[in-house]
Amino acid sequence: MFDQRRPLDAILGIPAVLVVLLLGFMILHSREATDPPHVAQLEKEAQAHLDKGRFVEARIAAMRLTQDGVQSQKAVLIEAKALRGMGREMEASRLLARLAPADRPGYAPAHVMQAAILLSQAKPDMQNAGRHMNLALQSDPTNVDALELAARFAAGRNDWKTALHHLSRIDMKKRGDLLLMKATALQLSGMTGDSIKTAREAETALRAMHASDESGTDSIRFSIAVSLSLQRQFEKAVQWMLSSHKGEPTKEERQVLGGIYLSWSRHVKEQPGHDRAKVMELLEQGIQISPESQDLIMAFLSDCDELPVSVEERGQYVSRILSKGGIATSFMHYYLGVQDWKRGDKNAARAHFELASSLNSGFGVISNNLAMAIASVSDDRAELEKALAMMDELIKLDAENPFYLDTRGHVLAKLGQYKEAVRDLEHSLARARNKQSTHAKLAQYYQQLGMPELATEHRSAALAAAAPSSPGRTLPQ
Repeated sequence: MFDQRRPLDAILGIPAVLVVLLLGFMILHSREATDPPHVAQLEKEAQAHLDKGRFVEARIAAMRLTQDGVQSQKAVLIEAKALRGMGREMEASRLLARLAPADRPGYAPAHVMQAAILLSQAKPDMQNAGRHMNLALQSDPTNVDALELAARFAAGRNDWKTALHHLSRIDMKKRGDLLLMKATALQLSGMTGDSIKTAREAETALRAMHASDESGTDSIRFSIAVSLSLQRQFEKAVQWMLSSHKGEPTKEERQVLGGIYLSWSRHVKEQPGHDRAKVMELLEQGIQISPESQDLIMAFLSDCDELPVSVEERGQYVSRILSKGGIATSFMHYYLGVQDWKRGDKNAARAHFELASSLNSGFGVISNNLAMAIASVSDDRAELEKALAMMDELIKLDAENPFYLDTRGHVLAKLGQYKEAVRDLEHSLARARNKQSTHAKLAQYYQQLGMPELATEHRSAALAAAAPSSPGRTLPQ
């Protein structure tokens, strides 16, 4: 009987043996997974997939890293980058929230990535992106990615002092792109000598990058041209752009060339006893090669007002240069609208601004002037609401712009919303170009609100600000 039971006992013991073997395998595998060399290999594998754009494989490899501490943080970051590469930014952001909370410092690289995601949205969330950058720097003040992103963020807001502060904490010896940003910030901060010196360093680093880059990356070529422009070697910058590429210039190349001609013309204009004809020639050349450069065209129109010629001759000149189609033509209508406004023909001005807007709906100056013209000539509520919506969108993009605030205040008053109009005008007053006009409007609107004391105060301020030959109201820009 005992011998007969042995086969059955053996069969019943098989599951127990398998369990023991499985547990042993799990223990060995667990030790292997937490072994530093193995972890490093998995990280290297995940990063390699990520670098090659194999986002699904990168995510799978990252998810295999299950250990705690810094290593798991790196794994989550790689997985988030993989998700972002797959177009799943919301999932990436939710994953990063574990490492980068919005209310306290967390893992600095995760905060940097959260900020980058927020800035890359269709409508960038500037406020929360800035918060994550600050938290990244609180967590790790030496994090190069955080410092670089914070510097670029500040530069985008024309906050050159802050940009320089962040850049000064980065080792930029071989970073031509950051040296170029620093040179630009120095120039726009009025430190011309330091800017030229830094631009020279940037050019050296960029040319080394260009020589070692077999593909001849366009961004490096463009950066070399800009570094030459910052060194006041404008003609050499133009020659570099034209000689380093065959065929017709691309849109990006035209933009760079337009920027060089604009900087060149501003440099000539800054010289004592400058040659006005040379300035206009440079602007014309820039517009011919880059007719979509709105900054270039605005500089051209501004300088046209200084030409010692008749209104008719000036108008013919503008039409000859800007009647090329597209954005250039939109600015021709913008210019003609401004001239009509100055003559007091606001209906004609509105017609030109509408044509300009139809050709170039995204440019703030044109939209701003169209809204002002609508508010000045129309009593139709639907049209006024349209003008208000236009100004709301502009102010979302530039909340401190005094021209936009002034125009929205005018539109709100036309709609009978005097309390809101006063809020905008008070906000714009410190930076208003024509304080006399702003004070006068505030006096009028406070009177409508039944606040005679404030009305009297602003009326007195308007009289004090009025010059003996104060011109009539013109368009904000």
